[in-house]
Amino acid sequence: MHVLTDPPQLRRWLLISLLCLLPLFQAQAREPVRLTMGGTPASFNYMATLLTRSLNHQGYDVDITNLGNMPTTRLEVLMEQGDIDTLILGQTPARDQRFLNVQVGMTDNLVNHRILFIPPGSQPEYDPIITLEDFIALDKTAGMGQAWGDKLIWETNALPVQGIPGDWKRLYQMVASGLRGVDYLPRGAHEIVLEWPQQRELAVEENLVFVYDRDHILYVTPTNPELHTLLNTVMKAAYQDGVIRDVANELFSEVYEPPVNLHQRRVITLVTQPG
Repeated sequence: MHVLTDPPQLRRWLLISLLCLLPLFQAQAREPVRLTMGGTPASFNYMATLLTRSLNHQGYDVDITNLGNMPTTRLEVLMEQGDIDTLILGQTPARDQRFLNVQVGMTDNLVNHRILFIPPGSQPEYDPIITLEDFIALDKTAGMGQAWGDKLIWETNALPVQGIPGDWKRLYQMVASGLRGVDYLPRGAHEIVLEWPQQRELAVEENLVFVYDRDHILYVTPTNPELHTLLNTVMKAAYQDGVIRDVANELFSEVYEPPVNLHQRRVITLVTQPG
């Protein structure tokens, strides 16, 4: 066996070896983070933009596959099975058991500023409301998806709520009809911005915003703990460095315009745990 003992020869050999390995290193460095997700076009766009910006902020390229629009309940089943990688959801004990969570607020507190869809013509019933006690006395029932995190918050605050299984979007028509035992549909400020132009059978309540101290978080499939570790680090940095705030402000600037007018509403504060 020939052993290199001449320093110039040894340096040349090391240089040639490094040049041969460089394409391999570059290929590994360019390997993107691959994510499979789904949801409504609006929710998918927000998730995809937020995760792409956050991962780019830490030097990662991203490749995202969209499985399309389907109910949240179906998306949760797919995430539990590992067919999708991540979802932004309200935190519940049941979800914490099924999925890996990233304890970072994902909407810059827009989702926990809740504004109501109500039937057309019902605004005068809400005009006198100033306090939570006033609203409780109104004896109106909220409609929500059975698995929504804020269903628990409504119940904690003694607010009547009806949870429905399956696709929560049936609630639009249920509220509009006024005949299904559901009086209003609370939506996050950024959600109602996107939805009210398509839901002209409903009215946006003009004066109130229900606020609680719990943003939606990121859940990750339990089948990919390595991805959870990565996103846990990346999203905490995105929160600290203002990436989440910037994306929310960019995509949802209309929360401060009619008919949402977020900063001009009477705040009704809800607690997230029994007092």
